[in-house]
Amino acid sequence: MIYAYRSEKGLRKKNEDSFYVPDEGKRPAVIVADGMGGHIAGEVASRMAIESIVKVIDSAAPGQSTVALLRRAISEANTAVFDLSMTDNDYSGMGTTVVMALLEPDKYTVASIGDSRLYHFDSSRLRRVTRDHSYVQELVTAGMITEEQARVHPQRNLVTRAVGTSRFEKADAGVRSWRRGDMLLLCSDGLCGAVDDKDIEETLKSEPDLLCCCDLLAELALKQGSTDNITIVLVKNEEAEYYEG
Repeated sequence: MIYAYRSEKGLRKKNEDSFYVPDEGKRPAVIVADGMGGHIAGEVASRMAIESIVKVIDSAAPGQSTVALLRRAISEANTAVFDLSMTDNDYSGMGTTVVMALLEPDKYTVASIGDSRLYHFDSSRLRRVTRDHSYVQELVTAGMITEEQARVHPQRNLVTRAVGTSRFEKADAGVRSWRRGDMLLLCSDGLCGAVDDKDIEETLKSEPDLLCCCDLLAELALKQGSTDNITIVLVKNEEAEYYEG
């Protein structure tokens, strides 16, 4: 696998996003988490969730269902974040989105909760794999607003499901196939909340270098008015290399 990433605070005072790409020799998984909460609570929630998830994945026995594994990992992260929010007033009400993929040569297992997204790009077409757990997504699904209206809706940041905001949360999860040369894009809504899917697709088509592509997407998000933290992780189905942005 080839990995590239960029994470920045954008127009915010601090970056509450966290992400994970594996060190060499670790089980190949990628994660993006977008924290929420006052003071430092958002960054604590996103970091805690990723640390908890990675611990479960790295200690998992081989051969078990990957869907069940990712759901269990996110469930344990939910418990950890929720318990801290309930016992420490500094972290009261904190939570985080999570989107992740566990990677294999011919398939990947995706899990998500919240409005961070995973896209699959096969060199010709970009497909959104995850479904947002958000108020505006419910309006779009009901046919009450368009995708374009959702991006500027005053309640576009209202998520309906997140890690740590209630005692029990269940992630969406499933297995998808992919081929050598295909790419996955994981991002917080600092990107996908500002940039149209078609523009993301055109950027991926026009720039073969993954690190440059991360930079172009982040700059495009800022140009198109993103006011949130921006985190982008790209992974290409090739032999492992690492690039940091």
